[in-house]
Amino acid sequence: MLKTISFTIVKEPKISAKMLCEYDDSSALGRKSILKACKIKDPRIISISSRYNQAEDLISECLEYSLEYLDILKDYSKDLRSKSKTLSGKKAENTLLCAEALEQFYKMDKKLQSIFKDYILNNTVNIKGRKIIINKVSVSIRPEVMLSIDGGTTTVGFVKLCFCKSKSLTESIAEGIASLGRMYFREIRKMDFEPQNCIVIDVFANKIFTAPKRDKRRLGSLYACCAEIADRWDKI
Repeated sequence: MLKTISFTIVKEPKISAKMLCEYDDSSALGRKSILKACKIKDPRIISISSRYNQAEDLISECLEYSLEYLDILKDYSKDLRSKSKTLSGKKAENTLLCAEALEQFYKMDKKLQSIFKDYILNNTVNIKGRKIIINKVSVSIRPEVMLSIDGGTTTVGFVKLCFCKSKSLTESIAEGIASLGRMYFREIRKMDFEPQNCIVIDVFANKIFTAPKRDKRRLGSLYACCAEIADRWDKI
């Protein structure tokens, strides 16, 4: 008997900050593909965010509790590699990918120590619902870590982790994600962060990006993209 595959149709326009920035930089064909992926959810396709859940959790926890001892990520990586051998199919593949992500993140140890030495880092992986509505499109903003000072009482920035093994973030896309995050906190949470404290990390590429000082033109382009997405959503 053939197995029935049930697709989920997302009724209202909804997209992640990363995919919106990719949409902005894509061709007409690429934009159509992104829209389909956002609207029609295929259960056979595991999203990148879900694929790296274990790595995301472990990295965020280490940044909060063990910044000075990030070498523990190497031990976690070994454990995941061993665990992957007891699994099969996608579970084994995803567990191995998480192990590789931890190893790549650790390569930035010295750079991370320098950037975060004056901050308190708070793991926010489990906080859901961070989104901003742009031209009738819900754009999800989901930083994994928040930066604070004054003993943790004053929040001054955020960190967004991106796991892009097959295709590294371009500077344009990374800065777009950082700018959207900064705008979300400014407009929704009434927190005006300095651009250098709005951080996006491409884990596999070992690159760290921050929001540009001038982002009016880019945000204007992203607003136009959202208007286009809202207009095209029901036509997909």
